[in-house]
Amino acid sequence: MAIQQIFMGYGKKVFNFTTPALMNGSTGSYYISGVTVNSSGLFVAVGYQNSNNRAVYATSTDGSTWTTPATIGTVYAHIQRVAVNSSGLFVAVGAGTASSNDFPTCTTSTDGSSWTTPIRINASSIPVSLPGIAVNSSGLFVAVGQNQGTALGIYLTTSDGATWTGPTTMGSGFAAGMTGVTVNASGLFVAVGYGNSSLYPVYATSTNGTTWSTPAVMNGSTTVARMFGVAVNSSGLFVAVGYNTLNYPVYATSTNGSTWTTPAVMNGSTTVAYMQSIKVNSSGLFVAVGYDTSDRAVYATSTDGSTWTTPALMNNSTTGARMFSLAVNSSNLFAAVGYVYGSFNPVYAVGQ
Repeated sequence: MAIQQIFMGYGKKVFNFTTPALMNGSTGSYYISGVTVNSSGLFVAVGYQNSNNRAVYATSTDGSTWTTPATIGTVYAHIQRVAVNSSGLFVAVGAGTASSNDFPTCTTSTDGSSWTTPIRINASSIPVSLPGIAVNSSGLFVAVGQNQGTALGIYLTTSDGATWTGPTTMGSGFAAGMTGVTVNASGLFVAVGYGNSSLYPVYATSTNGTTWSTPAVMNGSTTVARMFGVAVNSSGLFVAVGYNTLNYPVYATSTNGSTWTTPAVMNGSTTVAYMQSIKVNSSGLFVAVGYDTSDRAVYATSTDGSTWTTPALMNNSTTGARMFSLAVNSSNLFAAVGYVYGSFNPVYAVGQ
């Protein structure tokens, strides 16, 4: 599928996505919510099957031609996100493995296609969902989420996907659901989310992945803003995205992970856009994806993290698609994944 190209002066191509399309034409019912790409350019998407609550995966070598989602094991596992280290180890996390109970869960793969049966991490009985995972240059994976019993932010760590520490509470005393995490070149992990009762935007930091600050409100803001994704560029600029109480798309930036701007609406937009994920390419282009009030895929871009385009439909398409996750390869090709709300058919789109 060719990417729509728009030219403006001197042949400069404006960034856009392809029209969202079904993965391999599949009309199966899948909650696809996570995607990553390894150093060889293999995209791997994860989620779970609506009909039987089994973990699923799909792969693509170009972001456009996908395998039909296939199940992983035969246990209850709502896999949500996935990351891959420099050696090619994929670690996917979520909740489940105990018949409708949300215990921290993981599955691993060395090739993106052969997966271990999902396991309950450390046989934990803590009700936890894990919507965020990142890995540093040393191969340490850090997953973040929330203890649904205490409502406190939590984290877990592993180097091999089999032996984990946690779940452990981030700091103490602040109820927060952590929804996204990233790590910079120096090894600083930054997680974002929102306060459990206030819904104010929050962050937490760790220099080693194992000792975390207590989640705190960004810039002491009293702006209601749920933050869902965070990315960092090569200069160390962290950018978080989400949406506010009016469901307008918002962002916030930080140069150190701890001092944040107050969340602001992207380009002053009054367009509903539930921003879910953000990534940055090697050229420094930040791309955020999500969906609008009509469940159509939207995106916005920024070259500095602060000046954003108004969220727009992918390829001006009215095709239904909720986009939940984004990955970018070494050629600066972005792949977004999600599903059609209602039918839950798995979808993707690529942008460059």
